[in-house]
Amino acid sequence: MVENVISSKTSHFFEILDYEFHRAMRYQNAITLMFIKLCHLDEIVREYGQVTAESMISEVERLIRSNIRHTDRGFMYGKDEFMIILPNTPKDGAHCMIPKLQRLIESYHCNNPSGAFVQLTPKFGIASYMHNSESKSGIDKLTESVSEIYSMNMERSQRLEKQVV
Repeated sequence: MVENVISSKTSHFFEILDYEFHRAMRYQNAITLMFIKLCHLDEIVREYGQVTAESMISEVERLIRSNIRHTDRGFMYGKDEFMIILPNTPKDGAHCMIPKLQRLIESYHCNNPSGAFVQLTPKFGIASYMHNSESKSGIDKLTESVSEIYSMNMERSQRLEKQVV
C-alpha cells in the first residue's frame, strides 16, 4: 500500500515508523527505510503539463505497491518522493530491491497528448537500523538519516546510503 503523507498524513508516516522501529528493537530485528526521488519532475510539468506528471506519479505508486511485500509500507513523502518502510530487512535486503524498482520505474514511459515519450529517473537512498546496541536514540538516528538523505543533492549519485549504528 502506498499512502500519501503530504500535509496532514505526515504524522501517520512517523507513527508507523515509530511503531516498526520499536518492534525492531523489541524483537532485535533490522529496519530499513528506502527513499526514492523522481528526478526532473518539475521539468516534466513545465514541458508536458501537470496531467502527464500526475499520471506518471500514479503509475510509480502502482509499481511500488505491486513490488513490495505485504508487510512493507510505502508512502508518498513529497510531490516527487516516496519512502518505503522495510521491517525485518537489513541494508543488504534493501539493496537487492533497488535494481528491480529502478528498472521498473525507468522502463515506464508515458505517452502524453503531444506524442512525446517521457521517462522518469529515480534516485535511491537507504537508512538502516540493526538492533545491536542499547541505543535509546536509534529512532532519532534513523530519522536524522532520512533527513540527511532528503536534503542531499539526489542528482549526484544513483544510490546513496546511510548506515545507522
